[in-house]
Amino acid sequence: MSRFFISALALFASLLPAQEIHTLASGDDYLAFPAVIEVGDEVLVSFKRGKAHAADAGATQELLRLGKASGKVLATGTLAEVKGEIMQMGEWVRFGNGDVANYIDAQAAQGSLRTGLAVVRSNNGGKTFGPVQRAGVIDGVEYGYAFDSITRGQTTWMLVMTFANLTGGKLVHKTKSQPGSVDVIRSDDNGLTWRFVRSITNELGGAPINESAFMAHGDGFIVTARGYDNRGWLLRTDAEFKLIAKTDLNAENEVITSHIGRPRLFQRDGGFYLLGRNWIEKGLMQLALFKFDPQTLAITRHVVLDNAEKKPVADGYYAQPYWTENEGHTGFHVITYKSGAQKVPEIIRLEFDWEEVR
Repeated sequence: MSRFFISALALFASLLPAQEIHTLASGDDYLAFPAVIEVGDEVLVSFKRGKAHAADAGATQELLRLGKASGKVLATGTLAEVKGEIMQMGEWVRFGNGDVANYIDAQAAQGSLRTGLAVVRSNNGGKTFGPVQRAGVIDGVEYGYAFDSITRGQTTWMLVMTFANLTGGKLVHKTKSQPGSVDVIRSDDNGLTWRFVRSITNELGGAPINESAFMAHGDGFIVTARGYDNRGWLLRTDAEFKLIAKTDLNAENEVITSHIGRPRLFQRDGGFYLLGRNWIEKGLMQLALFKFDPQTLAITRHVVLDNAEKKPVADGYYAQPYWTENEGHTGFHVITYKSGAQKVPEIIRLEFDWEEVR
């Protein structure tokens, strides 16, 4: 299939579904980078509370508890706080024994240098969380940023990033945060110990990638990653994360002009989807959902979930979904953050009819 045909198909299929917008947290603070996990009849949302997008001394990792059916905020609190550090972004992991943990991108107060992956853990299904601990050195490497996880049975895989200023890290792209490779690590004991599996960066020939996500597909996996070079990737791998096929999303789709920011992958009702922040032109972002073919990795559908009107959005769109069922109706809910041209971001919930979106 030619690039022109794929691009034309994606543009033709671009939809503008009806949405409802619900504010979950707002105020004078800079609220950003939510991550979502379902625990029973609740949805836990972790997010950063600070004063700026980055270099945000004293920022904490906060927690919202939502009623899954109602979408209402049930409780709020601080999930992680470390004096003299920035608790920048958290990523949820659910282990085979039912424990849930939040792995946090911990950074030094005076810049973007990582201090080593931090973690808080719950042994009671998310009701309470223990103190901040460190993931530590894994096979000679200390990781600094977690992106995604998959648990099958008693095995959990996690996508994590190395940094040159941390133990075992080697510089991949020259920038002040000293980023290294994006790796897959694996635990077979519910996160007590981990081991290295494979470098996704190496599978891409050393491409300078950052924010990434993955999902299970057959006996293997599908991976997406965005690059510091403003390219976005979709990959299909085997069970050991060896590359089978890949596509450069920018080169193959005219509706993607830069990387898809903080991408997320999911499968629902037989479809495969990529969710994230899409730069449609310089300085202009939308929240977009892309349906794709897992065999060809071609985009087959493009849905604009927010900012179809192309208004200035200063920051936003790290997003994650969940679904609800009510009298045969499937609700599609997206937790994200968003700021207008001048105001600080808020944590919001976007609500759609899944049948209209899918």
